[in-house]
Amino acid sequence: MSDQSFLDEVMSILADQIRENLPSMREVILDSARDALRKSSQDLARWNAMLAAGTISSQEYEWLVDSRISVIEMEALKAAGLALARIDEFRAAIVRSITGAALRAVGV
Repeated sequence: MSDQSFLDEVMSILADQIRENLPSMREVILDSARDALRKSSQDLARWNAMLAAGTISSQEYEWLVDSRISVIEMEALKAAGLALARIDEFRAAIVRSITGAALRAVGV
């Protein structure tokens, strides 16, 4: 799976989750997710390759993604007035989406 199709799949999964849980914040959240994925794209590509090669486990992959997404400032969400608990919930959704897409891509 190409890096772009991987990112597109993650964004599609997130869009579905947002449609169900936070429809009024959809655009702000998707913009923040795109920014987070853009800033993490090189790391994600490297980690996807490591996961596919069996160099890291799915748990290690998830930890790496969670750590990376946790340090990214989601200013748009804060500026939009989303509560910290909701930002954490959204961050967790990003991590689940990225991890799920990666595991499906490598057949794990």
